[in-house]
Amino acid sequence: MRVIQFFQTSGFKKASVICILLFLDLPAAGAQSITTPDFSGLWFPRGFGKTTPSPLPYNDKAQKLYDEYIKTFTPDDDPGKYCIQPGLPRAIWGAPFPIEIHQTERDITIFYEGYFMYRKIYIEGHDQPEPVLPTRMGYSVGHWEGDTLVVHTSHLREYPYMIRTPNSSQATVVERLQLESRATDGKTEKILVNELTLTDPVLYTAPVVVRGEIAASPDTPILEYSCSETIWDDYLIEKGLKPPDFEELIN
Repeated sequence: MRVIQFFQTSGFKKASVICILLFLDLPAAGAQSITTPDFSGLWFPRGFGKTTPSPLPYNDKAQKLYDEYIKTFTPDDDPGKYCIQPGLPRAIWGAPFPIEIHQTERDITIFYEGYFMYRKIYIEGHDQPEPVLPTRMGYSVGHWEGDTLVVHTSHLREYPYMIRTPNSSQATVVERLQLESRATDGKTEKILVNELTLTDPVLYTAPVVVRGEIAASPDTPILEYSCSETIWDDYLIEKGLKPPDFEELIN
């Protein structure tokens, strides 16, 4: 608190005016203010990352479903090759396409060139819409823990393809995103690390952890991506394939 006293004189009287100026929450000299990292910019995925545990901890019903699935579906029967958006958690790898991030205090918007996917992360403490319908990216709300962004996601659409990391509509996801600087070939590279934990009582007996990384790539712009999901429908008909029905696991 700083007190400043002023004196003012008139023809008949002398008045003193005391102004008290309060300076609250000002940092002491030399103190460091806490700032959140800025994820804004263009990025490019660094491979498929790592999933643990491996193999996936399917429950008994899901394991039976998986065993039946691999009898008819091969690794080449990947819906991602036929325009089906992967959504979370698979989307954190971004496929071999660039990613663009725009960050404000209120929210973070992520554009993926691959499948032309779009994601919004609302930051706690600001107005945010109520979730309406399940989507492949779900409904995400984040908060900062120091320099780490922690994101909770619900309202996910099911991804019933028993390759990579399938999920039911009851799945929830927690992500921890953090910036790192690494020396690579004599240059300092900026890396955004995402450690994602998937919890799904319909499929798994334990949480599944997926780790993905994207590297800053300012000279790789987002381009137009066009692909119709009907290609996958036509492929299933041609091959005589039928994806699993997760409702069978719930009932």
